[in-house]
Formats: sequence, structure tokens, C-alpha cells
Amino acid sequence: GPRRALAAVAPGGAERKRPKPLPEGSTYPAKELCSLCGLCDTSHIGKVKEACAFLGEGMGRIDHMEGVVHGRGRNLNDELELYFGVAEAVRPIRMVPEARPEKRSWTGVVTSIACEMLRSGRVDAVLCVGSVSPDRPLEPRPLLARTPEEVLACGGVKPMLSPNLKPLEELQTEAGRDIKRLLFIGVGCQVQALRAIESDLGLEKLYVLGTNCVDNPRDSEALQRFLKSASDTPETAIGFEFMQDNRIHVKHNDGRYEKIPVFSLKDPHTCTGVIAKSCYACFDYVNALSDLTVGYMGAPWEGVKMTEHSQYCVIRNERGREMVELLANKGTLELGDSEPAGGGWPREGLIGGVLKPELDLAFGRRAPREGPPRWLSEALSELLTAVGPRGLDFARASIDRATLRNIVCARAQGAKGRGRADAPVLPAHAAALEERYSELVEDMVRRYEGGEVV
Repeated sequence: GPRRALAAVAPGGAERKRPKPLPEGSTYPAKELCSLCGLCDTSHIGKVKEACAFLGEGMGRIDHMEGVVHGRGRNLNDELELYFGVAEAVRPIRMVPEARPEKRSWTGVVTSIACEMLRSGRVDAVLCVGSVSPDRPLEPRPLLARTPEEVLACGGVKPMLSPNLKPLEELQTEAGRDIKRLLFIGVGCQVQALRAIESDLGLEKLYVLGTNCVDNPRDSEALQRFLKSASDTPETAIGFEFMQDNRIHVKHNDGRYEKIPVFSLKDPHTCTGVIAKSCYACFDYVNALSDLTVGYMGAPWEGVKMTEHSQYCVIRNERGREMVELLANKGTLELGDSEPAGGGWPREGLIGGVLKPELDLAFGRRAPREGPPRWLSEALSELLTAVGPRGLDFARASIDRATLRNIVCARAQGAKGRGRADAPVLPAHAAALEERYSELVEDMVRRYEGGEVV
């Protein structure tokens, strides 16, 4: 049944009733576009219309919110900020090998920052994501960790939609009222909702550590369907990532790593319906409202395991700088002196070829056994890695791809696209990228017009 609402004390001592979270099993306000961020599982549901990244003006609010969060909006005339958002600096980042925690999500950067924020007393808790159970390691269970040990116990990747805002309800209870300084770790749609309710949380300070995010499986069934198409032993997979060598790297519980060319999924047509519909309506790949964003895509390929690879970070403001310097000053984290290198083939000539199979997948048009044989897929991945976009230009190509695909998905569906790719819902940075590819977008919209994202 419905969960009881918590009472709150209003200024002046008067007691007011907080809105009730939605009962379990309810349809969420954003319906099929819901990213299950957890907001509606809290008493902050009363702000869902202005907080949700997929309702009303949605991600179009980023344009204004960047100024509120960072003290200024992004400079769309600056190529770096156009793609990566407000940035004090964009830098390569990596943990010193001997400082990497044994149990970590990927490289240990995010885990180590979270642990040190607790050890240093800068925060009382870290909102991070553990696993549902040891036998379901890829399924998320967000929680408030109060010790470094609790953070470390959350190590490992959970590549699914996750209700990261749900534990914020604990801040309204007796058990959580002593949490006044919080580090929140999450992805763009979660962070946008968090920023909309930040002033209601009763916190003295909030730090937000974000990751890049794109194309999450919508549930555990969808995740397993993808893994069966990608991996020879999906039952032992404990994480995967699309890496800069144009391969999907799958980590297994026996220590093995599979590297599967993106062109050689065994049954790509079975992956229609894997990606959450919210991800097809997202325009915040780079987590623009975080204080610090950490990810892989902007770091040049190094040819090592993904758990040992360099990453890149976007330091957006003084809070983001504080988090990085906390480890850098201890000598456990290496921060580059300049932006990661770019280069390679101009990405503009490649985007159209990448978009078609992605849109075929979105609209349910992928044919069985479509794609080249494995040997050719390996050769194509090698070629693209050697001469294709790399470093920051690989990241820009990834952002172009996701942005244009999602614009086409919204426009081609007509009314069913709910105007997600039109002003004022489409953020200014996405509209600026579209202008560079306007003919390609128009052609793709015509090609998929009348279809429906599955």
C-alpha cells in the first residue's frame, strides 16, 4: 500500500505534511520516458513537474541551471564548453597504481574521492550505489554510506537505471537528520532532479560527483539480453564499458576481460528494446550540472585494461576542484597539466554511418544476423582506433552521435516524441550541434518518420 508521508517542521514551528511518495507499482509521471531516478519514491515528488528531466521543459532547464550551480552558463562559442559544459578545466586523470582500491567500479577515481571525502570529514555521508545482492551484482541498490568501508562495499558497475534519489528520503528521518554535508554520485537525469530540490534537503553543503552516461538497459531482462548478444559467457559478466578502441569490454567474475568489436554483436536485432526510452530522450551525456564529471571517452586509448586506463575529468567549479585536489595533494591521484589530446579522421564524415544502425535499433528495424563476420569486425575496430577520432575528438564524436540520434528519435515520432527535440525543451548546446549536421538530421527524420521508438 502507499507509504506514509513524513511530517516536517515549517518555519515558526508549525507542522506541515510532506507529500506522499508514489505507492510501489504506480505509473510514474514521465510514463515511458521515466528514468527511474527515484525522485517520485520520495516526499519531494511535489516538485516533479519542475525537477524531472523528462517533463515540461525537461533538459532545456539546463541552460538556466548551469548558471545557478556554477555561477555562469556555458560559453557556446567555446568548442570545449559547447561539448563538455561549464569547465574550469578538462584534464586527464588517473589513480596512482598502488593507490587503487581493490574493489572499485572501474579505475578507482570516483571510489577513492568518495572515501577520502568521508575520511577528511568534508561530508557526513556519500550517496552511492551498491548491488541488490551478491548473486545479482549488476542490479543497483542506492544507499547512504557513512564510512569508507561502506563505500568500498559498493564497488562494481551497475549498468542499469537506478533510483539514486530514493535514499534522500532518509534525510527527513531521525536516523538521517545528522547528515548535513553530502556527496552525491550520479548521472545527468538524477543530478538535474537533485539540483531542483537541493534547497529543500536541509543540507549545509552538497558536493556532486557525476559520470558520463548514455544508453542504460531499461531493466535486468534487457541487460541480460544485451550481454547474451555481446558475450560468450554472459552469466559470468560483472561489468562492461564501451571503450575508445571501438570495442565493448566485458569484465568477468573470474578476472577475464572480453573485448568485442562494436560491429560484431551476435544477434543485434535482439537488442531492440534494451536501451531505456529515457536514454533516447536525453541530452546530458556529460552531466552538466555536476561539480566534477569523470569518464573514459575523452582520454586517448592506451591499450590497457579498462580498470587501469586513464580517464578524463571536467572540473566545473570550486567544489569540483576541491574533490580533485583532495587526492592530488596526497599524491594518490595524477592530474594532467593540459587538456587530453585529440585528432584523427574528422568525425563529421563518420557520424551518418554510425547513426543508421543505431536508429535501426531504436525503431526496431535491425535485421537478424546483420553485420560483418568477426574477423572483419576486428579489422574495422583496429582501423578506426588507429586513424579515427581519438581523445577529445572521440568524445565529441560520441556526443554528436548521441545528440543527433535522440533529436531524430523525437522528431521522427511526431506527436509521440512529445516535442523533446524542440525549443524550449532542447538545450541550447544540443541545438547548436544540430545546426552543424542539419542536412543529415533532416534526411534521417524523413527516413524514420512515422516510426516509433521501441
